[in-house]
Amino acid sequence: MRKLYFLILIVIPFASAWGQQDPLYNLYQFNQNMINPAYTGTYNVTNATFITRAQWVGIDGSPVTHTLNATTSFMRERLGAGMLVVNDRLGVNNNFELQGSFAYKLKFLYSRLSFGMQAGLISYQYNYNKLNLDVVDPTLTANMQPNITRPTIGAGVYYRNERFFAGISMPRMLDVKVEDGVVASTRYKRHLYLSGGMIIDKIQSIKIKPSVLVKMIPGETVSVDLNASVLFLEVLWGGITVRNFNSIGLNAQMEISNKLRFGYMFEMPTSKLTGLAKGTHELMLSVDLEIFREQMALRRYF
Repeated sequence: MRKLYFLILIVIPFASAWGQQDPLYNLYQFNQNMINPAYTGTYNVTNATFITRAQWVGIDGSPVTHTLNATTSFMRERLGAGMLVVNDRLGVNNNFELQGSFAYKLKFLYSRLSFGMQAGLISYQYNYNKLNLDVVDPTLTANMQPNITRPTIGAGVYYRNERFFAGISMPRMLDVKVEDGVVASTRYKRHLYLSGGMIIDKIQSIKIKPSVLVKMIPGETVSVDLNASVLFLEVLWGGITVRNFNSIGLNAQMEISNKLRFGYMFEMPTSKLTGLAKGTHELMLSVDLEIFREQMALRRYF
């Protein structure tokens, strides 16, 4: 309980300064619809991906995020549609998000240029009954927030060919501001994402995929993910992610077939949290289905 109280005292008083951030992910490389609606239906399949992430295991009230994402391509690959469901928990705060996405794709010989939009609702919920404090801290009670639901919209652009991808997106374009008569706070600040990566296959039976993800928030420090993955025999991926040079993640993904992919990631902070947390764990299960007649599940690298 002391750890939970400690975490809440860190998070809530500064909410007005930096706001709620998007959930963190590591295994987004094969399903970027979570950060870019233009990725929706970029491949000619129907995909369903589930990701669960437990961050800073060992600290009471640490973030736990569950994400379900489903997308499909239709109209001879010209259009894509999808749905995103996110449940993100941190201490007494629980955010539930439901989004629908749509993308229009321009087809070239071996490449796609997609323009996407998404819209939905985000519910910010607080359960202060989880707290069992010996004393009532004025700093905590003064910053208690009501439960609120707000609309959200987003947009993005995504380009890919067989060896390269690049994207720019703002999946949640609306800031969320709250005034409850006691304190005014910005619950959420919009995020801008820039992503890119490529496949290098100069070595027989091995492919190397370097990629980068840059996240920018107004008034905040730029966040950078540097990723490097290696594919062995078209079956097993092994990779490393360095986030802001203060956390290192190792991940592995098994491609059981062109239609089924399973992934696991372990991340360890290099900051002061190292002595408190037992690391971060992330699991992913992704399935490609051929629901429509023209769909075909092929090997993909992005």
